[in-house]
Amino acid sequence: MFERGASKLDRARGLIAITIVTLGLMLPSVQFVRAEQQVQQDDQDQEAAPRVIPVSLNKGETYVISGYRGEAKIKVVENANALAVQTNEPGKIVLVGSDNGSWKFDLTLNSGEKVTYVVKVQAAAPPQGSLQPGAAPTVIP
Repeated sequence: MFERGASKLDRARGLIAITIVTLGLMLPSVQFVRAEQQVQQDDQDQEAAPRVIPVSLNKGETYVISGYRGEAKIKVVENANALAVQTNEPGKIVLVGSDNGSWKFDLTLNSGEKVTYVVKVQAAAPPQGSLQPGAAPTVIP
C-alpha cells in the first residue's frame, strides 16, 4: 500500500485518509442502528401503557398503596389540599382524604408492572364557615 521510498509525511497523510474513509463508511450504519433502536423503544413504550387503578375516597377515609419499588411520581390534578400523604416506610404510601380534589400517582410495582393510581376525594359536605373577616362589634360609649 505504501511505497518504500515514501516519506513519513506521505505515509501519515495516507493513514489519515484511510482513517477518514473508514469512519465515513461506519458513520451511516451507526446512525441507522441508533434510529432502529429508538423505534423499537418507542414501540415498547406504546405497548407498555401503565394500568390505571381508580381510587375514590371520602373526606377522612384512608387508603394505603404498598408493594412498589423506586420512587413514586406524584401529580396534583386538582386541589393540592385534597390529600394528606405520608411516606414514612419505603414502598408504602398512606393517603388520607381531606378535601375535594384529585391526584395521580405513577409508580412501578415490585413485579415490574407500571401502574397509575388516580385518586379522587369527595368531601361529604361543603366547607363550613367563610374565610371572610367578621365585623367588629360596635363601641359602647
